[in-house]
Amino acid sequence: MKSLEVNHPQLGLFFNSTINQLPFEQGFENRLKKAVKVFEYFLSNKKGEIGKLYTQKVPFSLSVTLCDDEKMQELNRDYRGKDKTTDVLSFPLFEDLRSGGEFLFGLAELGDIFISVSVMKKQAEEFNVTIEQEFLHLLTHGFLHLCGFDHEISSEEEKLMESLEKKLIEKIYNKLFKG
Repeated sequence: MKSLEVNHPQLGLFFNSTINQLPFEQGFENRLKKAVKVFEYFLSNKKGEIGKLYTQKVPFSLSVTLCDDEKMQELNRDYRGKDKTTDVLSFPLFEDLRSGGEFLFGLAELGDIFISVSVMKKQAEEFNVTIEQEFLHLLTHGFLHLCGFDHEISSEEEKLMESLEKKLIEKIYNKLFKG
């Protein structure tokens, strides 16, 4: 599997890999679909966990690409001025998504997430989790960046993003391993 499309009514995810062998166990496609369902709920739930924007009921999409360190270093250098690899990079297409300041219609593309496979594997070992669990963590982190959260702008924003990341990961794990 080099690419995969996951479609739910309110969220579509396009998964691509530039590496030959995916590091995930059998059944990954079904687990990814369940994880995307959690993101869909987050975007469309009535509690307004993100902001008033989501009352518009527009469908969203995003893309996720697994890549090697060379590609990740290139992206990090070209877009962030940091000439080194990193675990995850997100490229949101909206500047003001959280506040509801963007007018959306049709399919609203959130943006692109890139994940370095080698960094993901190293971090999985370091944190004593499976590669797929680390992937889900990095995907969640990138997803929150696409939604307009940024842990680097203030300590309050960092706490908020960490809290949301923890809630989403918990919901994903409950859906994958308990439900």
